[in-house]
Amino acid sequence: MKKTVLFALMIFFMLAPGGFSAEIKIRVSEGNTYPPFFMQDENGKWSGLSIELAEVLLKETGDTPNYQPLPFARALDYMKEGKIDIMLNLSVTEERKGFMNFIGPQLDETIVLVVRKDSDFKIESLDDLKKLPKALGVERGRLGGKTFEEKRAGDKEFRKKLREVTEVDSNEKLLEAGRISAFLGYGYNTFYQIKSNPLYKNFKVHPFIINRDWVYFAFSKKSVSPEMLQKYQKAFDRAKEKGLFEAVRQRYLLQ
Repeated sequence: MKKTVLFALMIFFMLAPGGFSAEIKIRVSEGNTYPPFFMQDENGKWSGLSIELAEVLLKETGDTPNYQPLPFARALDYMKEGKIDIMLNLSVTEERKGFMNFIGPQLDETIVLVVRKDSDFKIESLDDLKKLPKALGVERGRLGGKTFEEKRAGDKEFRKKLREVTEVDSNEKLLEAGRISAFLGYGYNTFYQIKSNPLYKNFKVHPFIINRDWVYFAFSKKSVSPEMLQKYQKAFDRAKEKGLFEAVRQRYLLQ
């Protein structure tokens, strides 16, 4: 009887605001190179849009973030193995649902086409991308949206047009050197880079939109128990009802 009562009390405190706290491993972009989502100052302190959204969520649970700089593709493997607990800004796919749970939406993500300012490509559909004179740069492990991924899977000629990269800034350097025709850019980040990053000084966003979608908080099934997940879902619902996530998003839209 005592054990049953003790277990019930433990679950209550785990799920209650301000209950048992934990250190939660959260993947952040490697090398401080993905503003305005992830930014790190000279003292090692993390800030940015995704950081603020994560900390809104963790403030509701009383947990402490332990930020883990990782390449995107490796972070997916770490989520499978339970080496990290949370990834931010993730699209939901059937494959990912096999080893992650999702809560959200967290953030709207528009995928755009970044081209050189001196280009004049007529692009009105994904098929038009096959007519580009050179490859389209994509980051390995990142998705281009449902329609884009269906096109990638089902159209051999379309796949041939894609050039996958893994290193930070690779697409920007390839486009600047004229070795690719365009690359996929991600919403808030792309517009921030065009305003502030010298690598983007000769770039613009093409009017054709690749995809508009929402991304989510993702939790490793290996390291985040169903009880912890329930705690995070309740925390998300409370923060959303208070308008805390939307307040963060609006600040970055106005910058």
